[in-house]
Amino acid sequence: MSLNFRLWAVVLLAVLPIFSMVAFDYQDQRRELARELEADVLRMLSVAEQQERLALESVQGTLKVMARADDLQTLDARECSALAQRMLDTLTDYNNLGAALSDGRVFCSGRGAAGATAVQDCRWFIEASKGEGLGQGEFVLGRISGQPGLVLGYPVRETDGTLRTVVFAAIGFRWFDRMIIGYGLPAGWSANLISRDGVLLAGSSMGAQGQALPPAQVAALHATSRTAGRTVELSDAGGQVRLYGARRVSFASEDILVAIGAPLGATLGEIDRAFHRRVALLALVTLVSAALARLVIHGLIGRWAQHVREVVGAIGAGRLDARLEVASSVRELRALEQGINLMAAGLEQREAALVVRDHELRRLSMAVEQSPESIVITDTAGTIEYVNDAFVRNTGYAREELIGRNPRILNKGATPSATYQDLWATLARGEVWRGEFHNARKDGSSYIELATVAPIRDAGGVVTHYVAVKEDITLRRRSEELVHRLAYYDPLTGLPNRAMLRDRLQHAILASAGSGEFGMVLLLDIDRFKQLNDTRGHAVGDELLRAIARRLRQVVDEAATIARQGDDDFGVIVENLGKRREEALLRAEALAREIHLSLNEPYALEGSVTLSYVTHSIGITLFVGRQWSHENLFKQAEVALFAAKEEGRNTVRFFSPQMQSLVDAHAATENGLRAALANASFRLFYQPQVDAAGRVVGAEALIRWIDGDGRFVSPAVFIPIAEETGLIVPIGQWVLETACAQLAAWQASPATRALSLAVNVSARQFHQPDFVGQVLACVGRHGVDPAGLKLELTESVILGDRDEAFARMANLRAHGLRFALDDFGTGYSSLSYLKRMPLDQLKIDQSFVRDMLADASSATIVRAILGMSTSLGLQVVAEGVETDEQADFLKAQGCTGFQGYLYGRPLPIGEWPAAWLQPAAD
Repeated sequence: MSLNFRLWAVVLLAVLPIFSMVAFDYQDQRRELARELEADVLRMLSVAEQQERLALESVQGTLKVMARADDLQTLDARECSALAQRMLDTLTDYNNLGAALSDGRVFCSGRGAAGATAVQDCRWFIEASKGEGLGQGEFVLGRISGQPGLVLGYPVRETDGTLRTVVFAAIGFRWFDRMIIGYGLPAGWSANLISRDGVLLAGSSMGAQGQALPPAQVAALHATSRTAGRTVELSDAGGQVRLYGARRVSFASEDILVAIGAPLGATLGEIDRAFHRRVALLALVTLVSAALARLVIHGLIGRWAQHVREVVGAIGAGRLDARLEVASSVRELRALEQGINLMAAGLEQREAALVVRDHELRRLSMAVEQSPESIVITDTAGTIEYVNDAFVRNTGYAREELIGRNPRILNKGATPSATYQDLWATLARGEVWRGEFHNARKDGSSYIELATVAPIRDAGGVVTHYVAVKEDITLRRRSEELVHRLAYYDPLTGLPNRAMLRDRLQHAILASAGSGEFGMVLLLDIDRFKQLNDTRGHAVGDELLRAIARRLRQVVDEAATIARQGDDDFGVIVENLGKRREEALLRAEALAREIHLSLNEPYALEGSVTLSYVTHSIGITLFVGRQWSHENLFKQAEVALFAAKEEGRNTVRFFSPQMQSLVDAHAATENGLRAALANASFRLFYQPQVDAAGRVVGAEALIRWIDGDGRFVSPAVFIPIAEETGLIVPIGQWVLETACAQLAAWQASPATRALSLAVNVSARQFHQPDFVGQVLACVGRHGVDPAGLKLELTESVILGDRDEAFARMANLRAHGLRFALDDFGTGYSSLSYLKRMPLDQLKIDQSFVRDMLADASSATIVRAILGMSTSLGLQVVAEGVETDEQADFLKAQGCTGFQGYLYGRPLPIGEWPAAWLQPAAD
């Protein structure tokens, strides 16, 4: 847009508020005048209502005079009609006067036709017949006079109230005109009487009398009459706009409106003319202001703008040293001059920077070109547009052979298709892809590339190219494969080693679970291999091992796994032996015999002409599905191999049903333990501990397991298996949680608050890294006094890292917990660590208590334990006390704590006799 256009726009915007203020003031004046006129119209409607009452009183007086006339008392039609005629001569505004009998027959009429007309169906007659005074009028076309008018009736009754006659008056339009004259309207105002159907009864501003008004005007007037204080603007017959107020005439039974209108146009004309004068003046001021502003702006900007165009043109032509030197007197323009000069200086600096960047790009191009890694750039369709020298050297293709081609020329099918699918999916998301390609050079030699492929975007963020940086990692992969082979393969025989054999067995177990077919694990051990090594040397032993590996490869199918898992041990895993156990057993036995016969053939070792005979022992177990873990299967095969050696070597033995039953029982117990732990099938029994007086001072919590058949499983059976499988840790945690809950219940009651509770802790549980935290958290959760909780440890707990064990005990001891050493005397019983352990109590093992009365050694040990505990300040609890004699002997030796069947068997807490808890309250 030009400057002139913008100047006019600014001037218009400047005067627009003034125009708006003038317009708003004009509207306010119009609204104020309209409100004043509206008030005047409503006031004149009130005056009209008063005139109506006066006119109605005049009509009522006329009818009363007629009703009291003697001529009407006799109901003589001729005399009554003559009376009505005389009265009509004086009442020129009336169309007719008369009377009708009670049955509606007109017997009296000032206009004649008496007796020939009946009016019993007219509303004015019906209303007058029912009332006492002047009834509501009805606008009709007179049946006698033939002229339109308003008919009103007045009843005349006998002394007993019986209707005698109804006198009536038919009022013509001139009567309405005279009533309007009585309104006393101001000059220029108008009043109109309008029937319900819109017929103009009186007045002339809206049209001629008898004329029907437009329906829209009639509807507007009716709506105005129904709302008090409402007016409406309408045009009269002459086109003049008036402000009308309307209301219903009170004496008409039908909707007859009186509409009073004030001339609105004439009143507002002066306001409109004043408004037009002010608008014209503002327009003139606007034009003069714009013209003056244009002259001033042209003088300030015109010549300056020409100079600016010249300087900017010079800068655009490349002369970046061009500058604006003529300073404008306008501050803003001077700022623009400075901006243009700064822009020119910035462009000059940028030009210098571009030169520097060009040198940097050349160096970058040289770095890319001379990079040891292959770099290739393609378009989005994969067409090669650039390759560096490393790419050319690595692929063997010339640059011109690569430009315009697709990198797939290097793909000879060795790269999995999934790699390319992942590549394009990643690039489609606009992300960087990293992966490996197995490609081939022009000469056909293969190599492995580690590639990073990234999208290149333009300034708008649209991907236009892809760049790939590739590194030849063939040697690295070969080194990794060598490391893998050293880790999983035996360097002497080339067979998989022990780690690979176990990995293959796990895969075989999963495959068997899917197919339902049996597999077998075969372990082979060379008989007296150590003797061969010692007598003939390790070189001969190594040669024998390689020979056995070769024979195994010849006998065993390639799909099977053959491994050397020890010095003279070999393992074989064979899958898909059939879905029936009998079939699998026969095939396994046949393969074992074939191996046995092949390996029993003599060996020519170290070039000796003397053949060497070497025997071997084989152990086999079958498997199907995931019934057994790979460790269990190796154990089964080892049991069978041991049986083969025990039976004289050089034989084959399968894992027997008896051996299987032991393994099954072990596995069933392990599975049952896991289910019991998940289903909360364990229960805690509590065996009381008493003092020398026989009072219950506490209890030991003992776990019991009731299996799915409702039978008690001995702790001697399941505790060792729980220790072996590691389940003892969650089981021990459950025991601790349950015991703390019981201890909290005891401590909440005054009768049992002093009771203590002992909980056995296994060595495996004690050595868990978070054992201390778990115990303290459990005590905190249940809110128990830790002094009432006693952890029973065995001597095996401190085996290994004694310092760590002592530190953990000291930590828990500092928080108030107490410790007891269980089964004391059955282990090492070293006084050195006994002195360091923060113990509170020793428990004499029940084996010593059981034999102490009959065995002197046991009695001596008991005395020694009691004497030592006294010296160390430790409490003592004797376990397994079953007779009074045993109790008496222990008391005689100074024992103060007792536990055993003599005092009570382990019972659930709900089955404890009340007597056990009563002494604690004393």
